[in-house]
Formats: sequence, structure tokens, C-alpha cells
Amino acid sequence: MLQNFRFARYRFTYTVQEPLKMPEYKGNVFRSRFGYLLRDITCIGGEAECQTQCQFTDRCVYSKCFETPVPDDSPILRGQPFAPHPFILQPPRTRKLDYTPGDTFTCTLTLIGEAINLLPWLVFTFREIGKRRVGIRGIRGQCHLEKVKTLPARNSQNIRTIYTAETELLTDDGVILGIDDIMQGVHQVPNEIELEFLTSTSIKVNGRWTDNLTFEHLIRNLLRRIRFLSYFHCGEDLAVDARALIADAGAVKDISDFHWIRADRYSYRTEKSIPMGGFIGKVRFTGALEPFLPFIYLGEYLHIGHHTAFGHGQYHIN
Repeated sequence: MLQNFRFARYRFTYTVQEPLKMPEYKGNVFRSRFGYLLRDITCIGGEAECQTQCQFTDRCVYSKCFETPVPDDSPILRGQPFAPHPFILQPPRTRKLDYTPGDTFTCTLTLIGEAINLLPWLVFTFREIGKRRVGIRGIRGQCHLEKVKTLPARNSQNIRTIYTAETELLTDDGVILGIDDIMQGVHQVPNEIELEFLTSTSIKVNGRWTDNLTFEHLIRNLLRRIRFLSYFHCGEDLAVDARALIADAGAVKDISDFHWIRADRYSYRTEKSIPMGGFIGKVRFTGALEPFLPFIYLGEYLHIGHHTAFGHGQYHIN
């Protein structure tokens, strides 16, 4: 199961060079600058053609990251224009709003499957994010990308630098992780597990947003997300009996303490506000958890729900 699934995590460290202002939640700023500058840097067809119908989807770096096409004969997501993004952005986790020269901050980027091959383009783009200024529109400032580090699984300390501003050289792709790396530190099978949702998490149940996350809802969403990412970006379908797992998930009990937060963002491209609210808080699950643990532990890296590219849906296993 998931033998071809692979991903890598990178931490970008910036030093502020000009005064700038950030919103409280910074995912919107970094995600919007990432998309805008990646297309500006890599598009080979011109902006007008890119916005209507890209003719180079098999080669376009922007398309591979933001508009991965779903083949017409795909058995999964048929009829949908795009597959899920092969990246997760984790912006700086601080409420700091005002930055002055000399301040530092970090953000983390997770790449999945074939997107790892795009790392040189993405490091250059993140360097340009700082160089061309970042922050709230009208109060942006220049930042210097000092270094990029590759991050191992959470049970390892093998963090190393693969890019520095002094050399401007990317040494390698970093640590490539798989399901075995994630499960290596899980030595005992618990019958109880607590998840703490750190960023706004939006999940629909029967077409409506919910802040009542049952174990069945969790597993259903994790299986769907992992399957789509594996199929479109790692070339492997998820070989499990999803119906049986979801049925068994109904027997696991939950106690949660969630509250809903509003996190709308304004899209300058569509010129409208986009609702991005969701729940944060903790939930404790009790029951026969062993069959579900690989998906739960993998979800800690991949996030869950809507807007994961902005850093939403992040949880930590306590």
C-alpha cells in the first residue's frame, strides 16, 4: 500500500530588509504571491493564453503545481478540470503583524510526488517572493531568502541545509519521505489518539460545512485526499477497501472541543471575497485504531479539508 507515495518538506528562512506588514494569518499572502510569481517566471505561452487555455500542460511548471489537468479517461475525478495541488504551504505561525529590517521568519513547503522534481523552479520562485516584496498589498517589503532546509519525518532530527544565499546553489532534492518513514516511530498501537487542529479546517458533510468531526468524517476525507494525491502525482491508486474502513470507522468514539473561526480572503484576480472559515481545536478518538493509523499519521503532513494549499487543515497528533 502506497509504495510509490513520496513527499518532501522544505523550510525557507527569510531576513526582512524593508519594513512590511503581514496579516494575522499569513497563508493568503504567501499562497497568492507563490502562484502569481511562479506563473510570471515559468509561463511559456504568455499571460493571455495562460488564462484561457494552456497549450503546454504537460511541460508547464505552473500547470503542474496549480492546474494539474484530469485526463478525459481518468477513472478518478472525471469531469473535474483539475486534480488537487501537489503542495502544501505552511506560512509563518505567528500573530506578528509588523516587521522591521533584521527580523526573520520561516515558511514550510511540502511537495508531493512528481512535484519534487520542480524544486529548483520553486526555490527560485520563493527567492523572488522575498526579492519582489511580500506583505499586505500597499505595505509590502523586501526580504532576503537566507537558506532552505530539508525536513525529515517528525521522529528524526536529520535536518540539513540544501540551499544558501551565499552560494545560490541547490545541492539536492533533500529527504524524500514515504509511508514507512512516517510509521517508523509508531512502536505501540494506541486505542486512543488526540488530534489538535492548528489552522482553520473546513470539511463538508452532506453538502454543509461542519464543526462536528466524527472519526468517520476524518477517515472518509483522509482516504479521499490521499487517494487523489497518490493517483495523480505518484502514479499509484490507493489499494484499500475504503468502504470497509469507513464502516469500521463508525465504531470509534469521539469527544471534541472545536470552535469556528472566520478567515475570508480577498481575491484580486476574481475581485471578490472568498469564505475560508473553519474549525480549530482538539478531538480525542477512542476505539480500534490500528487499521487507520497510516492514514492519520500521513494526514498530519498532508493536511485535510479545503484550502490546504493555503496551510489550512493542519493538525498535530498529541
